[in-house]
Amino acid sequence: MNCPICDAHKNETQIVYQNENWVLRKADQNLEGYLYMEHRNHVDSWFGLSLSEFENYGRALHKATEILKEYNPEKMYIVAIAERVPHLHVHLIPRYENQDKGLDHIAKATGPGFPKPM
Repeated sequence: MNCPICDAHKNETQIVYQNENWVLRKADQNLEGYLYMEHRNHVDSWFGLSLSEFENYGRALHKATEILKEYNPEKMYIVAIAERVPHLHVHLIPRYENQDKGLDHIAKATGPGFPKPM
C-alpha cells in the first residue's frame, strides 16, 4: 500500500510529538505553527477507535495547543476531512491577525498553501 501519511512518518525530523496512537507533524504550507495530527497506524475512520485512542487524541491535541500558543495565533481551526488521503488525520490550522477568517482561510491553508515570503 502506498500512503503519503504513512510514508511521512518515516521522516522523523517533521514529527514534533507522538504518543501511543497519534503523531503531530509539521505541515509544509508556509504557515507557522500549522500541524497535522495523524493516527500512527493506517486507520481510515473514527469508527472503531478505542477509548484509549480517543484519550490519547485528547492528549495529543492538548500538546498541539501548547505548541501553537508559542506562535500567538488569534485562532486555531481543527479540520478533519480525510477524503483525498484515507488515513485518519486532522489539520490544526492557526489563523493570525489580518488573515482571512473561517472557510476562506481553511481553503487556502489546506489547498495551495500560503505564498513563500520574498
